[in-house]
Amino acid sequence: MPVSPRLFLKLLLVFCLAFSGACAKKQVSDNQDMKPNLDPELSDDFLKIKRPRPLTLQEKEALASKTDIPFNLDVAETEEVQAFLTYFTQERRETMERWLERAAPHLPYIRAVLATHKLPPDIIALPFIESGYNTMAYSPVGAGGMWQFMPATGRRFGLSVDWWEDERRNPYLATIAAAKYLGELYNMFGDWNLALAAYNCGEGKMSRVISQSGHTNFFDIAKNPNLLKQETRHYVPKFLAVLKVFKNLKALGFKPVNWSAGQVLEEVPVPGGTDLAALAEACSMSWDEFHKYNSGFRRQVSPPDRASQVYVPVTKKELALAYLANPTCVANRGIRSYTTAGTDSWWNISKRTGVPIAALRQMNPTVGDAVTPGQTVYVPLDSSAQDSALADLDDRPAGRAEVAKSQVHKLKKGESLAALAKQYGVSQTDILKANSLKSEKQLAAGKSITIPGKAVAAGAACPPVQPKSGVAVAEAKTVEVKKGLTLAAVAAANKVDVKTLMAANGISSEKDLKAGMKLKIPGEVASAPVAAQTAAAKQPEAPAKNQAQAEKLAALAKSQQPAPQPVAQAPASSKDPKAAPAQAAASPAKDAKGAPVQVAAAKNQPSPAPAPAKDAHKPSGPVQYKVENGETVWSIARKFKVDPVALLSWNNLDKSVHLKPGDKLKINVQ
Repeated sequence: MPVSPRLFLKLLLVFCLAFSGACAKKQVSDNQDMKPNLDPELSDDFLKIKRPRPLTLQEKEALASKTDIPFNLDVAETEEVQAFLTYFTQERRETMERWLERAAPHLPYIRAVLATHKLPPDIIALPFIESGYNTMAYSPVGAGGMWQFMPATGRRFGLSVDWWEDERRNPYLATIAAAKYLGELYNMFGDWNLALAAYNCGEGKMSRVISQSGHTNFFDIAKNPNLLKQETRHYVPKFLAVLKVFKNLKALGFKPVNWSAGQVLEEVPVPGGTDLAALAEACSMSWDEFHKYNSGFRRQVSPPDRASQVYVPVTKKELALAYLANPTCVANRGIRSYTTAGTDSWWNISKRTGVPIAALRQMNPTVGDAVTPGQTVYVPLDSSAQDSALADLDDRPAGRAEVAKSQVHKLKKGESLAALAKQYGVSQTDILKANSLKSEKQLAAGKSITIPGKAVAAGAACPPVQPKSGVAVAEAKTVEVKKGLTLAAVAAANKVDVKTLMAANGISSEKDLKAGMKLKIPGEVASAPVAAQTAAAKQPEAPAKNQAQAEKLAALAKSQQPAPQPVAQAPASSKDPKAAPAQAAASPAKDAKGAPVQVAAAKNQPSPAPAPAKDAHKPSGPVQYKVENGETVWSIARKFKVDPVALLSWNNLDKSVHLKPGDKLKINVQ
């Protein structure tokens, strides 16, 4: 019987609603960590600024204070800035205090990046009005991260934005991307008012408005409500108000910024598909704590198709390396394993978990196009640490051990099932079951079979990383810290690396060193020698002469204690192209394009520490240094207390140099 058009439309509507509902459910699962969450103070609808009350003397002085960016305002424009200033100092004072506390760990690093890209220091206030310095912020239109990049703009400046990660949430990479973008905008418009407004509305929109209006002054353009949205018209006055608050915190009664609030982090390269939650457990960290330092990851598994960098506190680095050397020492945490049934397919597993088929296939490269009964499928968990969608897949009995990932083995002639079981430490029955085989007779030379992962008891401790062959191990000892002694001096005198010394004693910075403290000297001789060792490597000397050189360095370090400097709590760099910048000091550093900071996407560059003051009485002399894995020009310069720019010059190196382990550098020890 033919179906009437009306009935057909009804059936079509029901089908579409059912299908869209399933898609909506999947979309929520995919993007539950990207929901709009901006503070209401950043919403244009929320900002209904009333005519401000009379300013206090302190607020008048703050409003009149100078800025690095020239803002020539008339009376009406000053009143708008005044309205926002009183809004954030009075009506929303608690919000401003919360933002300042949230910003503290990032401020030194951002200040260094701005300096190295030759941008005004005042730009440091921009993330306040973009996100309240929230690395996990998302706007209703999809802008993300501290700097509120739209996905396309983020990708344009080298940030990955996909199902596995969102590097707009990585404060180190996103800050460099923002510095590049702001530099481009200023070069385009030649005026910071217009450049900031264009950062908000887009350079295309701003260019059209300038052409349409004939004005090149932002405040003249902002007077016409038909040219720009209210959000953009308020953007520059709001920025200027928050900037003046930030530059006058003490006068306005706010707590001063704690420039040492953040944690000193180390970069650790991880292979694709690493169980990040298990790595966190191996480092004795909760997932939430680990994810705070690695907020760019959207899953508890690193992207399977590429290597990544994770950031861990310096005291946790050895634990992380131990786990990566033997991932089976901790049970799976960010990965759920599921044994497929007869009715399973990629499509229904994807539907039940909310994980796209493409992502499932990336996680399970050894599983074919058609899922067969008895196969193990690995499912990544969301970064939220809550994944109820996977509950019905977890068929493991309580207390059962987790399993490591399966492997593929190509059978050689003469290999037996018993030999394979012994080689991989699994039972013969498990191998047959993993391949849906009934007996050993079905095995044939040249055939690729799946070796199931070996069961691992939950909570097993990772063994420490063993010293590399040929590395001498010294007897462990302790040293009492005398007044005036520095970490560099202790490290030099005992022939260990400064970072190794800090990690062994749970020290995050020089300021943690106190007179009378007893420092443990690690037993393993650091593979990165100090100046005395490198000099010896270049030209063998007698032990007495080596000791004299070490004592000379120790005396020098003791006589020249560096003044405490605020450093950004960003990780030290590695050679990975996605590496985040090294710890940034408050002074300029260099990037691959000429700006002195490490840059993402194969443009990691050193961030130099301030050049030490010259002293005619200080000894100096060239030594040769062998570069270690993960070291940068900046970190080496900091170790020897020399200017990174000078270090580049001594070795005829370009600013964009990418050091490799084993490279030799000439260093004029000062």
